[in-house]
Amino acid sequence: MTECLDPEAPPSAKLIVKVLEYADDPLTQQQIADRTRLSPRTVRSSIKRLKDDDVIEERVYIPDARKQLYLLSESVEECLQAGEAGVEGVEAV
Repeated sequence: MTECLDPEAPPSAKLIVKVLEYADDPLTQQQIADRTRLSPRTVRSSIKRLKDDDVIEERVYIPDARKQLYLLSESVEECLQAGEAGVEGVEAV
């Protein structure tokens, strides 16, 4: 995962990426806070940093347009999948 993110990223940002990686659907900020047990302010600042680094994408939450949905960008998702494939190949040896 570290190859896909800025090495200077705080642990909270890395945790959010991991939660989004395992989520079946995009998540709202509140859902991310609930799953990570991070404070809303920490989640908000980490999301801003991840958006600025093009790690995550933001979409409108249709049931409530005041909220946003967050998901991993395609490039980061591909990077994470490539990393998993490399780990599986090492385990098979």
